[in-house]
Amino acid sequence: MVWQAQSRQQKSFIELYMKIILPFICLLVVVAANAQMSCDLLIINGKIIDGTGNSWFYGDIAVKDGKIMAVGKLSGYTATTIIDAKQQVVAPGFIDVHGHIEGGIKETPTADNYIFDGVTTVITGNWGGSAASLGKFFAQVDSIHSSINVASLVGHNTVREQVMKR
Repeated sequence: MVWQAQSRQQKSFIELYMKIILPFICLLVVVAANAQMSCDLLIINGKIIDGTGNSWFYGDIAVKDGKIMAVGKLSGYTATTIIDAKQQVVAPGFIDVHGHIEGGIKETPTADNYIFDGVTTVITGNWGGSAASLGKFFAQVDSIHSSINVASLVGHNTVREQVMKR
């Protein structure tokens, strides 16, 4: 009798498993396999130059919360905004290693002339002159919330002038 009761319980569990639990597990697997990743911005069909030195490739870029979350063939992604790059180059920001921005960056902190060309970092002070106090200069650049990153060399003429007290 005990053996028959256990057998009925096992049979009931197997029936329950086959009728409810197994289909539910299969449904979860199907949903997970078809789940689409969500992002804020999806740039599709771009000729991607990723800055690593590797060859370019065609692909997509997913951005969420202002950060790149995936790069590659992203057919399973959805986005609030989708931009079709139409096989144009998509690359990280370029660096202008010889810029003369000392006064201009304060007048136009959006630096549209650089941003529109894909430049995100500018190095200044290449011509022998730089701000006499780079600390003050960078504090000013930070306070205006410039659209570009700014770095500076120490100008040799500026150093000479300070040493000679001119």
